[in-house]
Amino acid sequence: MVHSSFYYARKNGSQFIADRLSEGLNIEYNAKIHRLERMHDKWNIDGYLCDKIIFCGNVKDIPDLLKSSADLSSFEKEIAGLEYHGTTSVFCGLEHNPYSWIYMPSRNHLSHRIICTGNFSPANNGSAQMTGTVEFTDYISKDEIIVNLQKIPFSPRYIAHTYTEYTYPVQNDKTRGLINELKSFMRPLGIYLLGRFSEWGYYNMDAAMGAAMDLSNHDDFK
Repeated sequence: MVHSSFYYARKNGSQFIADRLSEGLNIEYNAKIHRLERMHDKWNIDGYLCDKIIFCGNVKDIPDLLKSSADLSSFEKEIAGLEYHGTTSVFCGLEHNPYSWIYMPSRNHLSHRIICTGNFSPANNGSAQMTGTVEFTDYISKDEIIVNLQKIPFSPRYIAHTYTEYTYPVQNDKTRGLINELKSFMRPLGIYLLGRFSEWGYYNMDAAMGAAMDLSNHDDFK
């Protein structure tokens, strides 16, 4: 039971962890990166010079970002062929229940699970209404959402929704070999892949943080 027990912040949810980890750091959010360019012994990231790059973005963007500094032609076809799924996340009011995660595969509706975030902490529910997130694999329209919510347990009531194109990397028997080769190619350049869509692996938050700790202990960072 992977979600049978876990620690969760009393207030602000997962953002609380991110805020604590970022204390004392100078982080520029929502910055669009157009290119990574090698300049002598430095990397130029749209005018910002650095010694090394820890890349946590989508590995599919790497060939374009590095096209003026590294020849990735031997990897481009395989990188472009990496498969993935997106998610339509629907924020809903729910009937009160004792659960945190509800998995509900069924032929009667398109949703595969409900994340009862309202049960993670009393502070998550701003009123008497219990809340949660109903997830659908890939894109689904609002009209389809409304129809499906009527078929799902715990009477979900639509509040808002969003579609995220990249949420789940899909692997095959060649994926790990490709990513490992790419890491070996980029490491001497001072670029390190880290994260779910950078390493194209199904990382939950704990696994992603563990990978970051492992990378920080790498000889290149000592």
